[in-house]
Amino acid sequence: MEHYSIDAWIDFVRGVGSGNGSIQMGQHLDRGCVMCKKTFDTWKQVVNFAHHEASCEPPAWALESVKSSFLSQSQQPVQEGRFELARLLFDSALQPITAGVRSTASVVRQLLYQSGTVCIDMRMQPKPGSESMVLIGQLLDSAKPDHGMSGIPVSLLYKGDTLSQSKTNDVGEFDFGLTAADHLQLVFGIPDNRKIVVPVPNGESIRGLVEA
Repeated sequence: MEHYSIDAWIDFVRGVGSGNGSIQMGQHLDRGCVMCKKTFDTWKQVVNFAHHEASCEPPAWALESVKSSFLSQSQQPVQEGRFELARLLFDSALQPITAGVRSTASVVRQLLYQSGTVCIDMRMQPKPGSESMVLIGQLLDSAKPDHGMSGIPVSLLYKGDTLSQSKTNDVGEFDFGLTAADHLQLVFGIPDNRKIVVPVPNGESIRGLVEA
């Protein structure tokens, strides 16, 4: 069964696709394509979140991370590459908590960023009994949704200083251990001399739920 691209599903969810194309995509969902249904559901949630986000104030950690990103960019020589600040599309910590739910024993914070066609899907989870966090993510290109971006250099920075470096694996995945702190960033060395900067939340909201 032929599958539609991520870009096509984004247009479909936003209602900006062509009339005939939208009808065919709706019929494709009705035929029970599991892969495309999963993609549709994901982007439907993202678009719904974006519609409600306009009235919200950005969290303090995001403002601080943006300031730090521009600071680190100004300190880097121009020849090292073009910096791009990834845009936050989804943050599960900003979603309304289900009525009656005060805490949970295992809390995962899901984040989705985008820069151009590059998507960074990340999740953060506290290590039980410690102040540490685990950050796991995957780098994807929406132009090639079936293949993760492998062998991409990834650096974890604190106030512009490198704490740890790694590369994405064969399916575009990466992971870091870290402690909750402000001014943390991930920097991805993308081909064509691009560097994508992703601000990392400090994790306080996750730990607060775990300790509640």
